[in-house]
Amino acid sequence: MAVAFDAFTANANQTADFNFNHTPVGTPRAVIVWVIETGATADHIAGITYGGVAMTEVSGSPNILATGETGISYCYFLGTSIPTGTQSVSVDTTATSNYIAYCVTLTAANDTSVVDSDGTINSTSITNPSVTLSLSGKTSWAGLALHSGAQAVGNITPLTNWTSRSETDRGATQAACYTFDTIGSPDVTAGWTQTNEDASAVCIAVTDVQASLFER
Repeated sequence: MAVAFDAFTANANQTADFNFNHTPVGTPRAVIVWVIETGATADHIAGITYGGVAMTEVSGSPNILATGETGISYCYFLGTSIPTGTQSVSVDTTATSNYIAYCVTLTAANDTSVVDSDGTINSTSITNPSVTLSLSGKTSWAGLALHSGAQAVGNITPLTNWTSRSETDRGATQAACYTFDTIGSPDVTAGWTQTNEDASAVCIAVTDVQASLFER
């Protein structure tokens, strides 16, 4: 059984340490939590737990856009020892700021791992930013969360075959979480459309560890 989308939760704007509940539909085998921080230029996330279990920050996070319309994209992952049922996502911060969080759970037959993660979208002036997630032939799920200098949520849109899970108007900037519709093994183009604006994001691809051993 390959990885599959399970459930999504978006948390409202927060200013300091915060927590919120996430309710899976099935038995989760992967948890991904993104935090988008607006107006900051330094890392302010001390750690994130899911049901009391510490999550691991992925490569490419934090992605700090320190000039222009500043903002930071964070991404944390948990692929083993995941508690079932409704759980609290707790975000430990080191400074008062402006945060929003997104949580996705995935189902699978086995434990999961990160195939690729990318935090290279980082610009004060970019049109239609995108990157390639390298799946190495492993059947994977993909998603991203973003910070954009677009002036309205209508000015950002997911790419073809991507689903908008949440778009949040934060005034002069926007935050969003998009997930890829196809579970497959070809490399994935991750990004979004916008006019020439500021942007940062962390994109991630996740696979079933055991299933991937039999691929390629």
